[in-house]
This record gives sequence, C-alpha cells and structure tokens, in this order.
Amino acid sequence: MCASFQLKLDDAGEQMKDPKFSTTIERCDGFIVVTPEYNHGYPGLLKHALDMNLKEYIHKAVGICGVSAGPFGGARVIEGLLPVMRELGLVAIFEDVNFGNVAKIFDKQGNLLDQSYVWRVDKFLNELVWMARVLRHGRENIAPF
Repeated sequence: MCASFQLKLDDAGEQMKDPKFSTTIERCDGFIVVTPEYNHGYPGLLKHALDMNLKEYIHKAVGICGVSAGPFGGARVIEGLLPVMRELGLVAIFEDVNFGNVAKIFDKQGNLLDQSYVWRVDKFLNELVWMARVLRHGRENIAPF
C-alpha cells in the first residue's frame, strides 16, 4: 500500500497524531520500515513519525530494512532502531534486509539490479507474515494480564 500522510512537525509525541496515519497503523498486523542510515543512526523524522502512535503498535510485527551508500547496508540504523521498536511495543522479526552500496543494487528508476536480494527479501517477508499472523492470533484470542 502506498499512502500519503500530512504529518505535523510542530509538536511532539501523540499530540501530533494524524488520524489517517493512526487508523492505518491500527488496521495493520505488521509493517516494514525502510530507512537510510545517517551518521550511524536513523533519521530524526522517522523517530518523530514513530512517536505519534503508541497503543496502535502494541504486539504488532515490524521488519526493518536498512539502506546505505556504504558497504554495511544500514546495519547500524537497524541496531539503533531495535530498542526503539521494543519500547513502542512492536515485535521486531529476526530477519533484516541490508541494502548496502544502494547505487549498485538499484538503477535510477528503482529497479533491482542484483537478483541475489530476491531470496533475502522473500525470507524477510515470510518471517514478517508469519510473525504478524501469530501476533494477530494472540491479540484476538489471549487476554492480556
């Protein structure tokens, strides 16, 4: 799904909550974060966007894809986001996809040039779907303590 949201940048946390974005997150069983690595970390606007929801994330699956121009493929951004995801109540899957040297992997139109990523992404998506299904079952059938 591709969506456009008008996110406020002049407030903090849930006070800037966008109803359309929150409704979308509430409906999701899981989602994927694709983020570039900036100075060994995640972009501030990503954190800002993540912070606008709290209860909508509880016990939902998340997969992270790191992107970088360098050889490490966003490994450090993924490391930095894992504690944030946990604090938000998300369950990070153990498969990640690291897109390093991104200019060599995709062409200018965004087409994949390196087919070795197909099996990585497939493994990543299968794990995300499995975890999302398990967590949905838990949310629907097991009462919280």
